[in-house]
Amino acid sequence: MRMTENARRGPPPEDFSAALGERLDNAPADERVYRVALELTDPTRVSDIAARAECSKNAARRHLNRLADIGVLTKVTENPATFERNESYFAWRRKNRLMELSEREYKRRLGELLSEDEGYRETYGVDSPDNLDPLEYHDYGDSEQVWLDISNWEAIRTEIRALRQAKHDTSPGEGLV
Repeated sequence: MRMTENARRGPPPEDFSAALGERLDNAPADERVYRVALELTDPTRVSDIAARAECSKNAARRHLNRLADIGVLTKVTENPATFERNESYFAWRRKNRLMELSEREYKRRLGELLSEDEGYRETYGVDSPDNLDPLEYHDYGDSEQVWLDISNWEAIRTEIRALRQAKHDTSPGEGLV
């Protein structure tokens, strides 16, 4: 049976939250806690996590402690127990995924990013997003669009650095690409 294009792409954006909620409703408690834990950018109480994961506080605490033991989370306080994402763990995971890229995939991705970087440099006539003031670039769209471009450009440059660093770490003795 051939999958339609819409089926491959998943639900339309307006249905995404409902579809995610449905998948989490059917997931075991440890999976629901893990999904909530991925979003913890601020110290969050066990009771709040349990409510979001729709499980008991004891189940949430057990799964959160396990996630803290393996480094996914950091236990910020003991009483009340609060947890947040361990950003260094996610940086490490990301670096490992980048290091596993084939040479071909690495070159393709780096080429795309460098092309996008060059496009922004040409569009705005500056070498870096740090040199942009969105209020002075009204000829390129409204200031909100320029802010978005600055954010995207910074993200592209961060990705270029991450790719180059991952490549450097896997090729001892070679300079950065």
